[in-house]
Formats: sequence, C-alpha cells, structure tokens
Amino acid sequence: MDRSPFLRAWDYLGYAPTHKWLAMTSAAGVGASFVLLIILLGMFSDLMVSRGMIPTFADLNDAERQQFCDEWNSWSIDDQRKAVQACPIPEARVTDLAGPAQVGDEQTPLRWKVFVGQFLENRAGTAPAAEYRAKAFSPPASSDGNPAQVDDPDRVQLGILSHAVRKRNSPTSRLSGWFARCCPWSWRPSAEGTSNRPYLFGLLLIAVGLAVLRGGLVLTMHHSASRATLDVANRLRRLIYHHTHRLGSLTLSSHRTSEPVDVFIRQVDSLHDGLYSRLTISIREPIKIALLVLLAILVNVWLAIATICAAGLVWIISRQIAATLRRRGRAGARSALRQLSLLEESLRMMRLVKGYLMDLFNQGRVERQLSEYSRAQIARFRGELVYRPLIVLLGTIAGAGLLFVAGVQILSERLNVAELIVLATAIGSIYYPLDLWLAQRRVIRRAAESAGVIFDFLDRRGEVGQVVGAEFLKALSHRVEFDQVSLRDPGTGRRILDQVSLAIEARQRVAFVGLDQVERHAIASLLTRFVDPTLGEIRIDGKNIRWVTLESLRMQTALVLRDEYLFNDTVLNNIGCGDSSYSLPQIFEAAKLVHAHHFIQRLPYGYETRVGDLGHSLDPGQQFRLALARAILRDPALLIIEEPKETLDDKTKKLLDDAYSRILVDRTVIFFPRRLSTLKATDRVFVIQGGQLVAQGDHRDLLRDDESYRHLYYREFYAAAELS
Repeated sequence: MDRSPFLRAWDYLGYAPTHKWLAMTSAAGVGASFVLLIILLGMFSDLMVSRGMIPTFADLNDAERQQFCDEWNSWSIDDQRKAVQACPIPEARVTDLAGPAQVGDEQTPLRWKVFVGQFLENRAGTAPAAEYRAKAFSPPASSDGNPAQVDDPDRVQLGILSHAVRKRNSPTSRLSGWFARCCPWSWRPSAEGTSNRPYLFGLLLIAVGLAVLRGGLVLTMHHSASRATLDVANRLRRLIYHHTHRLGSLTLSSHRTSEPVDVFIRQVDSLHDGLYSRLTISIREPIKIALLVLLAILVNVWLAIATICAAGLVWIISRQIAATLRRRGRAGARSALRQLSLLEESLRMMRLVKGYLMDLFNQGRVERQLSEYSRAQIARFRGELVYRPLIVLLGTIAGAGLLFVAGVQILSERLNVAELIVLATAIGSIYYPLDLWLAQRRVIRRAAESAGVIFDFLDRRGEVGQVVGAEFLKALSHRVEFDQVSLRDPGTGRRILDQVSLAIEARQRVAFVGLDQVERHAIASLLTRFVDPTLGEIRIDGKNIRWVTLESLRMQTALVLRDEYLFNDTVLNNIGCGDSSYSLPQIFEAAKLVHAHHFIQRLPYGYETRVGDLGHSLDPGQQFRLALARAILRDPALLIIEEPKETLDDKTKKLLDDAYSRILVDRTVIFFPRRLSTLKATDRVFVIQGGQLVAQGDHRDLLRDDESYRHLYYREFYAAAELS
C-alpha cells in the first residue's frame, strides 16, 4: 500500500535519527515535567494545610473512625499483637490492645497510634515507623506502672508521611510512601527538631531542579526538532532543485518557473512547519493532557470526571454555536456587500434622478437599502456580540456548579483544600495544551497537502535524458534543421509548435518573431535540449541532437534570454559563472567586446560589485551587455539572443550595434528582436503564429508580400520604427 506523502516526508527524518529521537524524548519530558511541577504544587499545598502532622484519632471524623475500626478488626490477633509489641508499650497492655476496636472504646485512640506505626512500617519502612513511635508514645511505663500516652498539642510532624496516613486507601498514599523511602529528608526532622523544614527546603530544590531540567528539555526539543526538520527541508529543496533541471518544459517561459518556486519555498516551508509541530506539539501536548487527566482522577475520580465532562459539554456546545453564527455572519456579510453595491448604484444615478425628477423615489429606495444594509450588518456582527458572552456564561455556570460540588466534598471532608488546588490547576491546565494540539492538527493538515504537492512534483518523470553511447557534437559548421517538429507542453498538453520545418545555415543571422513568447522560447529550449520535440527531429550538421551528448551540445550553444540576464552576485561571477577555468584577462576581454568594461570600472567595487536581485541596480542596457559578455566568453558556435523590451537610449543602441559587429562574426545567431535595426540586419526572418511557421524570408520581401508579417510588424515594431 502506498504511503501518504506526509509519511514519506516523515521518513526523511531518518537521515537525522539522533535529532529526531532527542526532539521526541525531550517533548515527552517537557510534558511530563509540567505535570510534575503541578504535583509539587500539590505537595506544597498539602504541607501548608496539614503542616505535615500525622492525624490523631480525635482528628478523624465519624466515618474515618469507623473505617479504622473495620480495618483494625480485619487483622488477625497475631498481627495485632505484633503491631502492639513493636510500640514502646508494656507487655501487660498487649492483651488489652490486641482486641476488637470500637469507636467508643477508650483503648481505640491508642490502637490508632499502633495502627499508624504499623502502616508506616509497611508503607515507608522501619525508620519512619520508628520515628513516629518514638514521638507518639511515652516511655514504656510511667511512675504508677501504667503506660503513659503523649497528647502533644502539636502532634507528630512527619512531612510527606502525613499525606500517606490521611489518604492511606488512595493511590497517592502509595506514591507518598515510595517518595518517603527514596527521600528520607521528606519526613526526618532537622537538627533543630523541626520535621517540616527539610521537607519544605527539599520541595524548593526539586522545583528549581525541575524548572532547570524543563528549560533544558525545551531548548533541546526546539534545537533538535529544528535541526531534524531543517535537514528534511534542505534535502527536499535539493531534490526539487535538481528535478527542476530535469523538467525542461519549465524553461519554455519565465512564468512557468513559478511552480517550482512555489514548491521550493512555500510548500516546503509548510511541510517543515508540520513536521516541526508533529515532533514537538503532537508528542508534548497529548502526554501533558493524559497526565493531567490522570492526576485529576487520582485526586478525586468523580469530581475529575464531572469537571472533564462539563468542560467537554461546554466545548461541544460552543463549537456548534460558533459554526452556526459563523454561517450567519458570512451570509450577513454577503448581503451587506449586495446592499452596498445597490447604494453605490443609487449614488451614481444623479443625472437620471435629476433629469426625470426621481428625487422622492430614489430617496425612498436609498432608505430601504440602508435599512437592509443595517439588518445585514447586525446579522454579521451578531456572532461576535453573542458568541463570546454566551461561552463565558456557559463556562461560568459550569464552573459555579463544579465549585458547589467541590464545596460539598470539602465540607463532608472527602476533599481538602490542597486537593482542590491541585484538581483545579490540573483541569484548568488542560485547556491550553488541548487548544494548541487542535490548532497544530490544522498545521499538519496543511503540511500533508503541501507534501502531496511536493511529491507530485518530484514524482514527475524527467523529460530529457542522454542515451547510452551518445556522440560528441562538433561545432556547428553547416546547418541547423527542424524537420516536422511538433511540441506539446508536458504539463498542460497544449500544442506549442505544430509541424515546424525550417533550416538555418551556419553563420547566418536569423530572427524569430511572433506574438507568443512561449513559442519563441520553445525554439531556444529545443535547440539546447531542455525539452525534446513530441514529433519530428532537430539536426545539427545532419546529426539528430537526441543522439549527441548534452554537454557537447550545450557547450557550443549560448543563451541570452530576457528575465535571466543576471543573478544576485558580483559582476565577475555573472560573467564567469564562477568557472575558475576562465582567467581575469579573458573576462575583461569579453566585457570590452560588448562595451561593458568601462561602466563596470565605474561601479563602487568594479568587477566585485554585487548587482542586486536580477541586476536591478543596473539599467536594462547594462544588464544586457553583461549577459552578452557571459555568452561571448564561452565562444559559442550558436548564439541565441533575446533583446530587452525596454526602450534603450541612443548611446546604448550604438554601443550594441558596434558590439554585434564584433562578436557575431562567423557565428550562427538566432535573434528574438525588439529593435527594428536588429530585425533589418538579419539574413532571414521566421514568423511563428499559432505554433506554425506561417512565413519566412527577407524582412523587406515579407513586409511587401506577407499580410500577417505586416500586421505583426506594425503591432510589435512600429513604435521602434518611429524612434529609429
């Protein structure tokens, strides 16, 4: 089964596996660390509320006391004896305490302490249990021989173990016991005897450490995701660049390059954003949401479920309302535009109204249109006027109801303030990652569409290839022939040339004229084998150019085409194209032949001056002469020249005419002329219309005998003739 384009792009991340997995694991760590910070907030809140005190039997409510009695009575007598014997209680009292517990029994408060000691030993280890027993029980016997019980008004402070005891039947109690085993400072007293100060200081250090760790994970996530996705973008751009050069049909006209430019820039950027979001947000936010929901459920399962359901209900209702109001708003906007057009018409009827005494009629018409426009605008703005207040109202009602339920839970002592803080923070923190995750899905959808465009472009077959055993083509010495050449645009199927047959003798100057630039550019693209003809043959000195090497063909053919005269680099590189085989004297000589050397020397940095985008810092004549210098430097046998469409000054025209007289000697030259003097100086003119060769011959003969050429001449060259 074919993989989707987005997954094909995702596979390219395999070229940077380290950065890919670092980004994914860091994203997961960022999500988890956020939830850990909320857990720390809960631990801090619990410490502030409970002050780390282990509850006494008197602190328990009726339900909790009965629950304890049931738990104690579920123990066997042997287990009860062992628990009592572990406490500093006289042996004589073991039998009294090792028995059934009842809420009103005077021994039950002491049994509670025994129970807590045993619970701490099972849950957190012997050291916390010993610390508790030492503080909760008096020495083994008092002066009268009876066990003495300590009723310290401050009770026993054991930090995190307070939560473990109070929530002993919840999953968080097990987590607290595990934390106490791993971190003894969370329950041991300080040197001054204060039990909670080390715990509080430890929470501070963990919070700082988590914040630093989270910051490092965020940096790692963004850095690794950027490196991995930029690697994908650069690889795809390299592929697009090379594939663009294999698609010769893109050279038929300069505007055709807009497609690969769009794919190269906009589509790859969109795909990059989608891959980046998937590496970061798609991993980080779902993990964060899942852990926040789990945390809320661990705090209070039913209240958490009720809150999540209420939030989901508000969200669903708000989406439906928003969709309805958006539809009405769009309809109102369309109606308002219609009324505005009618009002504009009424305003323009000034002469008609005055001429036919229609003042009252048109005034009434305008009033009706204004009324309709007002109703349409109200319908348009109703969405904003109603939507947000309604959502706030729904959210307020849902929040008030949940606060009421939470208040009932707190008053019934099934929920404390610290748990409410954690629950509210966890539920409230779900909104932003959920909103970000949903927005990110839209980014990925756009990226998937862009991936489809990119791979559709890359999957196109190359249009020109070099056959095995291709011959080396020598310099043109006899003629160029087009034999029944037809060309269809591979992209659109449009017929550009239709059975064109012509011959160009070596060292001739010829001109191709016509109204369609694409047809003229097709001649240049066919001669350089950027594209191959759909039908027919092109021969140079009798050799079909399909069977010669591309390098030898293009080495003896030079193009000077408008919109591609220059590129944003130095003058030196524009002439030499960065080819180190050309020396500076050779480049200087080429510039002198086209009368460019003098103006180049006047530039701020001479040949090292950057010419700007497409050479815009130079005038059209200077741009054209530099392009001519580039072509002449290669000493081509076949030269294809498209003259600038801008009107040139007289001095530049004279310089060009002199340059032509120098550089075109003993060369075969094909002009796409814009100046009448160039047209007159050619040996032969070929007229292309509708993809067909409709006329050929000398300029004067064609002007005298061919009506289509006369029409083209007066349309394209009449202004030039007037200026000549």
